[in-house]
Amino acid sequence: MFGVWGFLRQFMYTKFIIIVDEDVNLRDWKEVIWAITTRVDPTRDTLLVDHTPIDYLDFASPTAGLGSKMGLDATHKWPGETQREWGRPITMDPAVTRRIDALYEELALAAAGNAQK
Repeated sequence: MFGVWGFLRQFMYTKFIIIVDEDVNLRDWKEVIWAITTRVDPTRDTLLVDHTPIDYLDFASPTAGLGSKMGLDATHKWPGETQREWGRPITMDPAVTRRIDALYEELALAAAGNAQK
């Protein structure tokens, strides 16, 4: 987390950081929320930093220029970070996905045809 905040000078003004693995699309908020809800243990994976430099325009802080930040580690856990075997998302075989999509189209067309009768 500190590496991200310190990577570029402007990142020091970032109040919240959520770290995810490469299998999560950063630009899809649903995927990010999914990673948070399935990969974060609040005690282990939350970092709170108090009395740290922040943006002077952040009026939520009690003192101008000083406030707090929060980081969430929504990544797969390495051995030693947890005692449990870490699960992997279940993915469907591409052939099965194509077949389901084709069936869905057939059923949707059939339903649309029945609705017109």
